Amino acid sequence: MKEGWRTRAIGRHLVDVPDDARLIESYKYNEVKIEPLPDVRSRAAFDRLINLREQTLRATKHGTHGSMFIERVPHANGSATLISWNRPTSDILYRFDTYFLIGATTVAYSGSVSPSLRESALSGVERLSGEWREIPSGEVPTGIGYVADKAILADAELNFESWEMVIRLAGKPDVSLVITSYVQGSVEPGLRKRAGGILAGLLGAVAGVVQLRNGSRPVGPIDADEILVAGTQDGKRTYGFKWEAPGKADSLAEPNLNVSLQVGESAYPTNKESFASDEEALELWDAVVGSLRLRPGAV
Repeated sequence: MKEGWRTRAIGRHLVDVPDDARLIESYKYNEVKIEPLPDVRSRAAFDRLINLREQTLRATKHGTHGSMFIERVPHANGSATLISWNRPTSDILYRFDTYFLIGATTVAYSGSVSPSLRESALSGVERLSGEWREIPSGEVPTGIGYVADKAILADAELNFESWEMVIRLAGKPDVSLVITSYVQGSVEPGLRKRAGGILAGLLGAVAGVVQLRNGSRPVGPIDADEILVAGTQDGKRTYGFKWEAPGKADSLAEPNLNVSLQVGESAYPTNKESFASDEEALELWDAVVGSLRLRPGAV
């Protein structure tokens, strides 16, 4: 790893990022959003949160059932689910707001559930409540599991999980760098096959646009392609970089992985807020893409 960089665990993967970069992350497990609650850092704060949200639901009117609140269900390790009606004018769906208490960490896990699936949904979140553990500060987690911020869900059941990491680089507000991962039911055609005709047309039609790379770009055992283009407009260098591993269907170990970098039109008329040269852009790109790997033992 480069000096001045750190390793970040997310989902079932590891990626190296600059120490001074700001990360904006999002997570979904089984297509349901996981939301870390950084202000809830104790059991007392957790209890206040649950009690307040239950009171709010009880005080919110439902058109035919009086109140939006239905039930509070406790789970392992102090976690809990608040069941309410999904909408104040309908009783077709429940809303499940589950709050997992994980040491000094709390995450919310919310979604809609049909009444016929109530018991299976409760069984599912009860199982998950016993599988979360907190990640000690500064530690790269080990063992089976899906990482969401400061917690890891020690679960290896096939599900449509996903994550996104937006990397905001210090001193480079013009640069957009995004990494995504998602488990898929079927595999689409690869990057170069999809982009072939479009890219050829772009290179032929837009003055100043050149191709820096276009080819296979495996990273360790991960098969992938990359297409990197750059252009100059009004004295400013723009970039459109894309790396993609198509992955496999129904695989936690080989999801679809994407990395993209863009420098386009913005409020900045020069490259002072992005890259001084193509070489600087490529160096950063290669460091990030080349570090992406499956966390050992994660699956």
